[in-house]
Amino acid sequence: MAPRPPNFFRYLRLQTARNSRSHVSRRTISTPSPPQPPKSSHPSPSDSHSRLRRFNDRLPRFLRTYTTPLLGAPVTHITSFLILHEITAILPLFGLVGAFHYGAWMPDLASQTGETNAFDEGITRFGRWLKKKGWVDETDVNTVAEHENTGEKTADRAGVRLVLEFATAYAITKALFPARLAASVWATPWFAS
Repeated sequence: MAPRPPNFFRYLRLQTARNSRSHVSRRTISTPSPPQPPKSSHPSPSDSHSRLRRFNDRLPRFLRTYTTPLLGAPVTHITSFLILHEITAILPLFGLVGAFHYGAWMPDLASQTGETNAFDEGITRFGRWLKKKGWVDETDVNTVAEHENTGEKTADRAGVRLVLEFATAYAITKALFPARLAASVWATPWFAS
């Protein structure tokens, strides 16, 4: 074996000295980092809460009056909203049925929509559904629809008339959905407190 050149030994000593210095300096200057917990696929509740806070801070000021209390008590506010939403559906429904029944008047929806055929088709479909349930005969529904158009009243068709009053009130209540929704959102903070 051939002798190694002196530069090689010098090189090895320098490398060993560098490695030992860097190893020692790392130990004395830095502390070992704590072990990182494994990342879970589900965010922690504090992460979700901070995200909701950041989202709330980005909303316009007029909306924050409604969303800030929601962050503090979400179950109370959601329950209050649902109760108010149902109240705003039930009160107009029965109020309109009472107005139609005791006022002996029903709106002429055919002339308001501009399509005389659409309202008649709705009555026919509703009549078929009532007949399928066994609540009325098809002739009863057609007779009430004809008498409503002419203004005549029949005592023997009072039950069918009441059902048609409920159906009309239900359709109007559904049409008022955007107003009912806005009223429910507006009154939720007051109702929840």
